Amino acid sequence: MLEDDFNDCLSKAIRGHGCTIAQLALLAGINEGRITACINGQEDAAVIHMLAPHLQLNADNLLQLKEYDPQTHRIPGLTQVTSPFGHLGVNAYIVHSSKGALIFDTGTDSSKLHVLAPSPAHLFITHNHPDHTAGVIEFAHCQKSFPEELSHGDNMQFGKLYIKILDVTGHYNPARAFFIQGLERPICIVGDSIFAGSIGKCMSTESYSTALANIRDHVLKLPNETILCPGHGPLTTVGLEKDNNPFF
Repeated sequence: MLEDDFNDCLSKAIRGHGCTIAQLALLAGINEGRITACINGQEDAAVIHMLAPHLQLNADNLLQLKEYDPQTHRIPGLTQVTSPFGHLGVNAYIVHSSKGALIFDTGTDSSKLHVLAPSPAHLFITHNHPDHTAGVIEFAHCQKSFPEELSHGDNMQFGKLYIKILDVTGHYNPARAFFIQGLERPICIVGDSIFAGSIGKCMSTESYSTALANIRDHVLKLPNETILCPGHGPLTTVGLEKDNNPFF
């Protein structure tokens, strides 16, 4: 199951473009009631195809979201831990290195993280929303890195793992992703910047524009086989999102 349905994507794009329903209806030549019904979950292919160009969305990908299943499998050295939040929960990740376990975000309940990685080498936070940081206080004796302490392009090494810091500000400011090489395949812990089939909600037109630019320039230019590890929903890959995400 995906984090967002087609109507969630429409709502995020409408907010991101700063449109009112009335303005969008006038631009697309559609009755406001049909747009409202579509946003409320009533799929209308004709409306979606008329709205998509004005919202810079891919209409076909929007309509195919209900069947989109990335089916990206975890690889050795990567553990996904999901704690309660919303309809799908919130994801934290453990990446195992020869220098100890690296934890990315804490979720709303970090108890399983402590069981799986009782003595982590480092805790990284993608962004400071409470569903991603609720357990930080429980890692008092662990070295920690918060997004405001990390700059785009910074590099870190833990044994044979190499981590490059990527700026994914937009959904939240600041926000960082972590591109990791040294496992069976490259992975990128992306927080709420991009999901399978969607992106994180942005609260202004400026943050929306920033989010899209950072995802295009810093995430989708990674190798296609890179596994993307989002804060909500299933794992995906760069290649799959380039082909299936309606925002790109």
